[in-house]
Amino acid sequence: MRFLHTADWHVGKPLRGRSRMDEYAAALDEVGRIAVEMKVDAVLVAGDIFDSPAPPPEAEKLVYDFLARLLPEGIAAVLIAGNHDHPKKLGALASLLEGLRIHVRPEVRPPARGGVVAVPSRDGAEEARVAVLPFVPERKVVDACAVMDPEHTWFETYSERLEQILGALVGGLDASTVNLAIGHLLVAGSLFGTGERRLHLGDIYGLNPQQLPSSLQYIGLGHLHRPQDVPAPSKTVYSGSLIELDFGEKEQEKRVVVVEASPGKAASVESVALSAGRRLRDVSGSFEELRGMAKGLGDAFLRVRLKTVVPVPGLADQVKELLPNALDVSVDHPRDAAEIQREREDPRTRLEPGELFVKYYERKNGASPSPELRKLFRALYEEAQL
Repeated sequence: MRFLHTADWHVGKPLRGRSRMDEYAAALDEVGRIAVEMKVDAVLVAGDIFDSPAPPPEAEKLVYDFLARLLPEGIAAVLIAGNHDHPKKLGALASLLEGLRIHVRPEVRPPARGGVVAVPSRDGAEEARVAVLPFVPERKVVDACAVMDPEHTWFETYSERLEQILGALVGGLDASTVNLAIGHLLVAGSLFGTGERRLHLGDIYGLNPQQLPSSLQYIGLGHLHRPQDVPAPSKTVYSGSLIELDFGEKEQEKRVVVVEASPGKAASVESVALSAGRRLRDVSGSFEELRGMAKGLGDAFLRVRLKTVVPVPGLADQVKELLPNALDVSVDHPRDAAEIQREREDPRTRLEPGELFVKYYERKNGASPSPELRKLFRALYEEAQL
């Protein structure tokens, strides 16, 4: 049997306020074309289908159009929720889609109630069993354990609990079927850029590679956007994101992973490069140097560092006129020792962003901001860092 593994679509995510819906459409069209041309039996999507718990309608349409494209080709799909997806919203159509061989699993389920998905080959000669582990927030891991088996004795740490859940999901699989798993989780030691939410990348969330099951032919992961293999007991791979979502992912080669396996045999794995999506580039130089580069930058989105002898008002706007795809422009100019010392001595440089906001609000309004307003600022600041 043959499978296409992909993850971290983040459909609907803008970049510095620019819509990228045309890029997501092109990328999903490319993935659909690869699935059809390579005659896969199923597409496995390992979470973060959407970028927001409440995606815009055009984002939902792109995803459902992609799934509809699989139906006449006899290609099944298995999708799990990531940390960006809203489990209830993602699962709203699960019952309807199930009859179309589109298996949506927004939350952890026991094996007999959908935690393991049976996927027959298109010719009916073989069958795959796909164990599914959607993203489990740390605050919800106890609930997930209770769903799996309320009478079981569970370990205390998050990673140990996930290890047990995975063990329970794959424990009943045998060599008569193709056995795989998909999960949206962090494996400790993996590489990541700045496109992922760091909140879910701390050690508390990371499984040791040796905690992953050893009995599977393939484990397809989502959560990290950098394509990479994981040195685990079973063949384990992060497919990576569809397009470069953030400047922390610039110059990464995006891909999907095509897996071929038969019961009881080792899987063969092939990376298939994706060409859709605009590249992200850092460029640096004087205004004249940037002018000379302009024609060779194509349609890439740019993060620009402008070098100048003295700061001049309006320079950033001039750069954006010269380079319309410049999304972020910083001005770099030499500073004398006295200026650097003044900055170091400014007490505001030692304040956290939340404290700076309070100082600004008090100076502007003559009173301290309410706890609710401080909480809103913290939420907005965290969102702006993504």
